[in-house]
Amino acid sequence: MPRADGAVTDAIAAAADILVASRHAIALTGAGISVESGIPPFRGPDGLWTKHEPPSPDGYRKFLEDPEAWWRHEIERSVEPWIQDLRRSVRDARPNPGHLALAGLEAAGLVRATITQNIDGLHQDAGSRRVIELHGSRRKFRCVGCGRRTPRPTMYPTRPAPPCEKCGGPVKYDSVMFGEPIPPEVLRAARAEVDAADCVLVIGSSSTVRPAGGLPRIAKVNGAMLIEVNPAPTGLTGISDAVVRDTAASALPALLEAATAKAAARADAGYDAGARRRTRSVRQVNEQ
Repeated sequence: MPRADGAVTDAIAAAADILVASRHAIALTGAGISVESGIPPFRGPDGLWTKHEPPSPDGYRKFLEDPEAWWRHEIERSVEPWIQDLRRSVRDARPNPGHLALAGLEAAGLVRATITQNIDGLHQDAGSRRVIELHGSRRKFRCVGCGRRTPRPTMYPTRPAPPCEKCGGPVKYDSVMFGEPIPPEVLRAARAEVDAADCVLVIGSSSTVRPAGGLPRIAKVNGAMLIEVNPAPTGLTGISDAVVRDTAASALPALLEAATAKAAARADAGYDAGARRRTRSVRQVNEQ
């Protein structure tokens, strides 16, 4: 693991203190955590939508009006080089140390759930169990009629997805399109975690896209502590209680190490029963 500079080390120590003292910490992740797995971001100076034309803002409306025509257009545009590159990068991506460390924090009982804006499935690949995918998954189809999700067999469609076997409704990618509302059950699950949280760990997110960008702010108003892990300032920086100015792949393994050590020490000192329960998980993680 690269040695962090003094400011980052101090910030990680402060973040670990907050995390260990919390009762219900959650994580919110954005594109930044997956960049180091080879998946390019959509926004920002090097974002795909900065370099190429972004999707139509009324794509979802067009799908509802004529699903067959939408699928024909989708299959035709799938040969464009940048789309092929994106799909190849998502297909070939593997969890990086940031994903693995976040799964370790969950296994240690220090993070209860991860709300992600990403559609790549890397949190699940890393071992995270409680993952709420706000924007859906590249690995699934979804019926817009009944919400039924089914596996997506390939990243490279050659024919339209068949109608839903359950209700006969039109089927699209599970990933949320421009103009499409987040499925209500997903938004409810995310909001329930935010309302329960006393700490939100915001990782690799610009926090500008709503509703995801508003969730940490809601938690802050409710009294939660905010920890930001991002190599660049964001709109959350000024209201965060600890700011780790580093990448997820570098910062999160260090945070896992610091937090598990502090949790074990806290439990050994007899702070509380919850800490003692967590330390058993911490030691199991450290022994793996």
